[in-house]
Amino acid sequence: MAIKDLTKINVHLFICNGGSCKQKGAEQSTALIRSALEEFGFSESVFTTKTLCNGRCNDGPILISQPCGIWFKQITVENAREFVKSYIVEREEPKANRLYAYGEQSINSI
Repeated sequence: MAIKDLTKINVHLFICNGGSCKQKGAEQSTALIRSALEEFGFSESVFTTKTLCNGRCNDGPILISQPCGIWFKQITVENAREFVKSYIVEREEPKANRLYAYGEQSINSI
């Protein structure tokens, strides 16, 4: 396995692959996110980690972006590539998928 140069990482995406999210296609979404990062040339600066349950099963598949601390909901097979294009490439937050950011007092749940 190749060793990742962490000095180049700007964003770390934690993608839930717990039971409920897997049932909603999280494994395929994760693969599509990773493929899109490669396609758009961001595989060196964005790192992805598959997690187990993040505790928001009804909103899944969940993706947590660090270091900014934004949680995104419903990152599905249908929108995973567009999520990467919008959030990573164009640096625009996809409002429809925004669930929560650290410090906020409310959660934008389903």
